[in-house]
Amino acid sequence: MKEIFNTYIKNNLGLINLFGKISGKFLFLLLTSFFAYKLSIRAFASFAIFWTAIRLFTFFSANNLYIIYFNQVRLSLLEEKKWPLEVSVNIIITFIVFGTISTITSYFLFKNAIITLMVFPILFLFLIIRNISEFSKSDNSVYLSIFIEDFLFYLLFFISGVVSIYILNSLIGIVIALLFSTFLTAIISIVLFKRKFNLSIKSFKFKFKYFSKKTFRLGVNYTFLRGNEFLSSFGVRYLGQIYFGDLFVSYAHIMYQFYNIFALITMSVISGLQSKITVTSSHKFNKFFIEASYSKILKTIFPFILTSILIVFFFNVQILNLVFPKYVQFSVLLVKVSMVSLLLVIIQPLVFILIYNNKMTNLRMLNSIQYFIISLVYLYPLYFPKVNEEYWLLLVMTISIVVQGLFSFKNYKQV
Repeated sequence: MKEIFNTYIKNNLGLINLFGKISGKFLFLLLTSFFAYKLSIRAFASFAIFWTAIRLFTFFSANNLYIIYFNQVRLSLLEEKKWPLEVSVNIIITFIVFGTISTITSYFLFKNAIITLMVFPILFLFLIIRNISEFSKSDNSVYLSIFIEDFLFYLLFFISGVVSIYILNSLIGIVIALLFSTFLTAIISIVLFKRKFNLSIKSFKFKFKYFSKKTFRLGVNYTFLRGNEFLSSFGVRYLGQIYFGDLFVSYAHIMYQFYNIFALITMSVISGLQSKITVTSSHKFNKFFIEASYSKILKTIFPFILTSILIVFFFNVQILNLVFPKYVQFSVLLVKVSMVSLLLVIIQPLVFILIYNNKMTNLRMLNSIQYFIISLVYLYPLYFPKVNEEYWLLLVMTISIVVQGLFSFKNYKQV
């Protein structure tokens, strides 16, 4: 047993990262359950739209620079023992561009000046948390990343979120709680990151010459490639409210919480193994490397996925009755969500092996096709109002994953 623990669990970064992610998401699931119980259907729908909008804005503001610069930061931290300042410049300039656009967009979405004023700092703090969390894995250790992004933030948001409901019981109260949680998490993460890598940054000279247009464009391409997940998560709620009403938004948000469990399992393992499945030199990237990496990821993921599907299949009514009693009538839909999530599990490992190694070609064509198909799916209920809203939800969840899978397999064949 000790040998199995040391080889399969203790040294498996993907598995360690998975356990950390689960703890954080479990806290958020409890908080979401609390919001669903205390808030009206309309207020809960507003929270669902706000939360997914913030996740979408944060993702676009980051522009995937934590993936693009991962290898450079890893070498700088471990070999040169310093932080590459040009990375900071590119992160800040990119955020100013997309963060400003996102903040302006938020005003038209929520029609509330107070919420809009809080969006910009929340996005910036989330950006700090995400980058530090990702770059802290440079030494093949995921513990700081888990503590920052998956435990500390969700614990603070859980506590402040509950308090905000009892004091204000409104979306503004939740946004204030989120601002407080991100601020405290960002400050603590900076301190811990500096201590971990023994960094001493006494001054920072902002030099625009460090800004890389090539990296910015590459980030935009990757952002549009990966942005379908966040865009569909937001779009299905925002457009769903227009097409089907607040009840649809509420139960769609709940279904996404369970769908995100499968995404969590998949992406936690992939993210935890990032340093292992990112080659240090391009000549090491070949089909053998892809197949070995894919097999390692899938072997780690599959037992948890299978267990989760079986639990949902046999106990779907009991699960919803326990955490979302107002929505227990959607138990059959929960089973369907767990089944279609298998596509995510099978396809995403190959997609991210290619992305982490900058080997995803034909990005513009992929993005064009992907978003064209997503747009057709989004507009379908507008022209065919009798469409089954549950099947539309499942289609939005999976269509872009299928498109990415086809392109990824084509890229794999060309290696």
